[in-house]
Amino acid sequence: MVIDLDGCVYVGDRPVEGAAEAIKQLRRMGVGVVFMTNNSTLTRRQYVEKLSRMGVEAYFEEVLTSGVVAARFIASRQPGSRCLAVAEDGFTLEAQPLGLRVIDPSEWRRADYVVVGLDRRLSYEKLAKAALAIRAGAFFLATNLDNVYPSEDGFQPGAGSIAALLSTATGVQPYSVGKPSKEMSTQALGLLRLPADEVVFVGDRVDTDVAAARAVGCRSILVKTGAYSLFSKGTAEADLVVESIAKVPEVLSVK
Repeated sequence: MVIDLDGCVYVGDRPVEGAAEAIKQLRRMGVGVVFMTNNSTLTRRQYVEKLSRMGVEAYFEEVLTSGVVAARFIASRQPGSRCLAVAEDGFTLEAQPLGLRVIDPSEWRRADYVVVGLDRRLSYEKLAKAALAIRAGAFFLATNLDNVYPSEDGFQPGAGSIAALLSTATGVQPYSVGKPSKEMSTQALGLLRLPADEVVFVGDRVDTDVAAARAVGCRSILVKTGAYSLFSKGTAEADLVVESIAKVPEVLSVK
């Protein structure tokens, strides 16, 4: 099972009621789990720590983030690339072990890639240098194109909103590796080592989670938490809709 994090397991730092017990029950049922998130702010180890604080059992090798997928994409395409990152640790710290060089915005002329993720330390200076680098020919890569992400206070601008700003400033559209890209979903299947017809994706967004499942021929369960309200008109695209992740073990048992 491929499980989304933001809006599905938790909202901000508040766990979804029943999420921890549901994941424990899935493990007891023998269901393999991968946590797949478009949120590239944290590293895989940081996500494991965050989940642990919420009582959710998770392991490093079970976590897949759009920041990791972005770093792998660049490393396979152009090893040793120089990256100007409009992003946080979830990309920068995951990129370095792969041999990528994260450069300071002041070095924008040397950038091979401009990588945009959710950046809560965003500044005009960083945006300006990123725009200059893109105009100079750097490859414009987005970890994902989510326009918003759910927090305890409501919906806040996501990586897609930052990417849209740079796209408007440069006239260049970013290449996105996050959900619903087939690339990210394929890596999740690789972690589970299962064929697509034996895997279910669970998440709160039709445009990312449900679409990511469809990209590789998997089934999907849409939960009514997180960003669900923004996509409630598209629920027919999901194979099943439930109140929250707490209900997932129950519906799997019925099936």
